[in-house]
Amino acid sequence: MVSTDTAVEGELDPSDTGPVPGRIFLEKVLHTLMPSVVRMGGAGFQFLSTVMVARSLGDGPSALFFFWTSVLMTSGPIASYGLEQIALRNVPRLEGTGPGAVAAFVANLRALSLAVSFLLGIGWMIFAVVTDKTGAGFQLWHLLPLFAQGAIALALINGEALKGLSHPVLGSIFGHVLPAGLFCIAVALTLIVPVAFDATEILALYTGSFVLGAVLARFAPGGAFRDRFVLWPEKSRFQTLLREGFPICCVSLFGALGFIIPLSICDVMLPAAEVSHLTAAFRVSILFVVLSGAIHSVFAPALSRTAELKRPLVPVMKVYGKSIAIALLVLGLPIGVGMIFPGTVMSVFGDEFLDGAGALRLLLLVQLISLMMGPVPYLLLMTGHTTFLARLGVLKLVLVVGLSFILIPKMGGVGMVVAMGIAFLGEGILGVAYAVAKMKEQERRAVESAEG
Repeated sequence: MVSTDTAVEGELDPSDTGPVPGRIFLEKVLHTLMPSVVRMGGAGFQFLSTVMVARSLGDGPSALFFFWTSVLMTSGPIASYGLEQIALRNVPRLEGTGPGAVAAFVANLRALSLAVSFLLGIGWMIFAVVTDKTGAGFQLWHLLPLFAQGAIALALINGEALKGLSHPVLGSIFGHVLPAGLFCIAVALTLIVPVAFDATEILALYTGSFVLGAVLARFAPGGAFRDRFVLWPEKSRFQTLLREGFPICCVSLFGALGFIIPLSICDVMLPAAEVSHLTAAFRVSILFVVLSGAIHSVFAPALSRTAELKRPLVPVMKVYGKSIAIALLVLGLPIGVGMIFPGTVMSVFGDEFLDGAGALRLLLLVQLISLMMGPVPYLLLMTGHTTFLARLGVLKLVLVVGLSFILIPKMGGVGMVVAMGIAFLGEGILGVAYAVAKMKEQERRAVESAEG
């Protein structure tokens, strides 16, 4: 019997298979899915601002904004060095010692993350200068990726720290909804004023929104972050954070590069308009990625608890199956509608974006396959196979990049989607097979130990 003593009151325990009265079950579902609903609100703000930018600038001029916001958001988990996951794990353990200990620990995470973000941001700044198609050399807007990368990393850490303090809704608000909402308001204001904004100026608004959103977490209800905001860790803690964050960062790095490198190939090889169509289609698919990730994360604690049983295979796979079923139940129909009417969806951005309908249909097909495979990263992480997940990430990266070099010149942006789809399918099959094999091996050792 799996203990649920650590569960939050009112929260649905995905591993609980006992009978639950209908009204109570509905209340538990609502409590459990509320953070996901709030997080989806942030995705809605992001999507709405994307539509406004696309309609304001057009498909060609908006390519710079779409490219850089896609790259910066994807590389956010690299800049955070995986410290947001360490915050989610360790903050609950420190909460009992008082808000001062929590504030100091999270301030340590922010400081280390800013150092990593600075190094990564310098790289993005150099990349922006080198790949600038105007040939004008260094410009002030090239500094924006440097600041935006750090702000996004801080927002991730703030959000997960609040979730660790048993405030999942606040975590979603300060981790994503607030900065996305601020940017959406800023873009709406640009449509009202008589001055025309270009892509670099809108990128500056995007950067400012995340900087402001990250700083406002200092005043989040509860007061845990009001004492200190950034504090460099002591030597022993610094070494511990480096060691613990490295494998998580590697997983994020390989996953991010699997998107960033193919997108960079598209940016170099394809017309600006086609890059805009592709990134706009990705913005639509990200809505489903966000919600599926939020749903799957609800089941992560149950996966972790059941993985500690002597015979974990059946309990773990039951929880895993539930996460797949609920995600498909919630997202299957809208994904299907998007696949049937991709042109209608893309027309929201403007008629010139209709050429991205083919890419959107394939992206949604990839997302549907991903939902059917289940949350493979969570399965491997919660069963203690982080090293294999990192190795799988390397293999996935090599496959995506290799196929992108072959397919993008022949198929355009659709080639990138095909490459990613093949890699996602391979990751799912290998990941689930490895986790199942290891759990069977664990059960076999438990039986042999009992017989001995």
